[in-house]
Amino acid sequence: MTEGLTVQGSGSWNSSEQTNAPCLPSNRPGSPTPIGQCITQVNGQPYTNPYGVLGTSPPFSPPFMFNLRARYEWNSGAFRPFAWVGASHIAAMRNEPASFPDGNDPAQNPPTTTLLRYTIPGYTTYDGALGVAKDNWVAQFTGSNITNSDAVTNLSSGQFIKSAIPLRPRVLTFVFEYKF
Repeated sequence: MTEGLTVQGSGSWNSSEQTNAPCLPSNRPGSPTPIGQCITQVNGQPYTNPYGVLGTSPPFSPPFMFNLRARYEWNSGAFRPFAWVGASHIAAMRNEPASFPDGNDPAQNPPTTTLLRYTIPGYTTYDGALGVAKDNWVAQFTGSNITNSDAVTNLSSGQFIKSAIPLRPRVLTFVFEYKF
C-alpha cells in the first residue's frame, strides 16, 4: 500500500459438525450394561450420545476467528520510529457437546454434574505499540488488551461449582533492548 507499511492477518472459518453417533462400549464389570455393549444409561438415567447431537458443532469450536495487525515504520534522521496496532476476534462457542445438560438451566443451580454445557461468548481484543530504533537499540511501549476486555475464555462446572476463566487484563509494558 505504501512504503514502510506492513499488514498481516489470518482467519479461520469452521463449520464442522457431529455426523455420527459412535457407540461408547461398557468396560466395567457389574454395570447395568454388559461389557462390550453400548452404554444406554448412567445412574439410572438415559444416556444420550456423549459426542454431541448430530448436526451440531463440537465444543471449543468457534465458527470463525481472525486477527489483523498493521505496522508502520519510517525514517527520521538516524532514528527509525514505528507504530503498530492489532485486533483479534474469537466467536462464541460451547465448552461441552450439545447433548450435555445446559448449565444455565435453573435445575442445575447448584450444579448436579461436573459436565455442564455453557456458551462462551465471543470477544475481541486490541493491542498496539509505539517505539523507536537506532543502530542496535530499540525502545518500545506496548499495550495488550488495550480496552481491558473482561471476556471469559472458558466456563466450567468442575468441582460442582460454576467457574469462569477470565481473559488476561490490560498489560502495559516498556521494553528497552540492545542487540550485540
